[in-house]
Amino acid sequence: DHSSVKETQAMLASYSLLIENKQKETQREYERAERLLANILPQNTIKQLKTFGKTTPEHYSDVSVLFLDFVGFTVLSQQMELEQLFEELNEIFTTFDNICEKFSCERIKTIGDAYLAVCGMHTQTKEHASSITSAAIEMREYLLKRNKYSQHQWICRIGIHSGPLMGGVVGKLKYIYDIFGDGVNTAARMETSSE
Repeated sequence: DHSSVKETQAMLASYSLLIENKQKETQREYERAERLLANILPQNTIKQLKTFGKTTPEHYSDVSVLFLDFVGFTVLSQQMELEQLFEELNEIFTTFDNICEKFSCERIKTIGDAYLAVCGMHTQTKEHASSITSAAIEMREYLLKRNKYSQHQWICRIGIHSGPLMGGVVGKLKYIYDIFGDGVNTAARMETSSE
C-alpha cells in the first residue's frame, strides 16, 4: 500500500509539473502572438477585433502621410539575385522603420518596393508634418550614405501630404490595416512627380 501511494504521488507530481510547463508554454505563445498582433495592427483595432470580431473604420482629421518609392526598381531587381534583393530591401526597410520610430511615425505597409508611413494618427501630435519631413530627410540621407559603399544604388522619390484620412482593416481572411483618402492619393502623386 505504501509503495502504491508513493507511485500515485509521484505520478500526480509528474502530471502537475507537465500541466505547469504546458501552461507556461501556452502563456509564452499567447504573449508572442500578442506582440506579433501589436506589430501588425493598431491597439484600438485589436481591441475591436477581440470584442466584436470586426472593426469600424476610423477618421483622422489631421495626419501626415509619407509615400516612398524606389526609382528603377524593376531594372535593379533584374540585376540582383532574389535572396540579395530581399536582403537589401529588408535592411533598408528595417532602417526606415527605426527612423520612423525615432520621429514618432509609423509604417502602415510596404507595397513591393514602396513604403507607406504616417505621423499623427495613433499617436496624435501637432508636429506631425515636421516629424514626417524629418523622417523623410533622414531616410534619403541614409540611402545616400549607403549608396557610397553599396554595389547597387537605391534612389528614392518621396511624397508627403498632410490632411484627413481614414484607417481600418480590410478583409477577413488576412487582416491588413490600411489607410485611405485624398491625403494618401496626394502623397502618392507627389512621389511620382518628384525628382
